[in-house]
Amino acid sequence: MKYTIPLATAFAVWMGAAHADEFTDKIVTNLQDLGYDYIEIKNGPSQVKVEAIRGTEELEVIYDRLTGEILKQEIESTEGDDIGQSGVDISNRNRDFLDDDDDGRDDDDDDNDDDYDDDDEDDDDDSDDD
Repeated sequence: MKYTIPLATAFAVWMGAAHADEFTDKIVTNLQDLGYDYIEIKNGPSQVKVEAIRGTEELEVIYDRLTGEILKQEIESTEGDDIGQSGVDISNRNRDFLDDDDDGRDDDDDDNDDDYDDDDEDDDDDSDDD
């Protein structure tokens, strides 16, 4: 009887983890049904980034995990080594991909935060250079 509680707790935790992946499982199934051969999914705290390749086409979509809303979507030509890939890769990261942060850029663009210089915030206004 002592093992019943830990076993039930472990099962509940396992079921919670399986439920948490239901969103990404649906994405993978949908993209495979659409003919995508390679699917890469990155899970953030509240967003999911998907990159999928079908032939020479690369699809990138960022979803809101809670609502399923598409926050960003791009379709481009696949480059070089990406052509011909197959399989599914799923990983996690500790921050989201799109964000209204102080630097005015998407977190997806902030992978190397050392490149950002706070002194350059107003450099976009070059109209005074006449």
